[in-house]
Amino acid sequence: MTTIPTPNPTPNVPKEAYAVYCGDINQANGAKVVNQLTGAIAGKIEHVHLLFQTAGGYVGDGVFLYNFFRAVPIELTLYNAGQISSAGVVAYLGAKGRKTTPSGTFMLHRSTNSPQFATATKLAHVAKSLVLDDQRTETIVREHIKFPSELWDALTHHDVYVSGGEAVKFGIAQEIGEFAPPAGMQVFNLLA
Repeated sequence: MTTIPTPNPTPNVPKEAYAVYCGDINQANGAKVVNQLTGAIAGKIEHVHLLFQTAGGYVGDGVFLYNFFRAVPIELTLYNAGQISSAGVVAYLGAKGRKTTPSGTFMLHRSTNSPQFATATKLAHVAKSLVLDDQRTETIVREHIKFPSELWDALTHHDVYVSGGEAVKFGIAQEIGEFAPPAGMQVFNLLA
């Protein structure tokens, strides 16, 4: 496993690192992000550029990554060059720097859970959990995203897809930009 440079920095350790996150939003992957980024901090990396690709995952883990990305004491720029969906959008919003390519897309939706094999009591608990997940994600999303009222209304009933250009207009991303490591720069897999 190759990791972002860690302690015992030498004069040859770069000030910037480039990495890729391509996977689900879950507890195991969240732990890998924490391990890699805290290692980068210890290694005196000042700026991590992270290509971020995810179909989403668990709300709690998306909220955790959002808060971790906000708190991490280095410059962190996330790039969307494909698609970021669901809990991944919540995590993405926590980064200090957020870029997307024109062809990048974002997808948001209300929280979901399968009621298959659920008893009436379990369904009541599932419903409460979904309400709590929707409340906390909506708080984060509304803090950052400036959707017109028709998109907020649409989000109540179905998935909402946003292009890279629209993402900048609505405040999801800050600018159009490419993930472009300099020639010869090693690119790390954050989930390896």
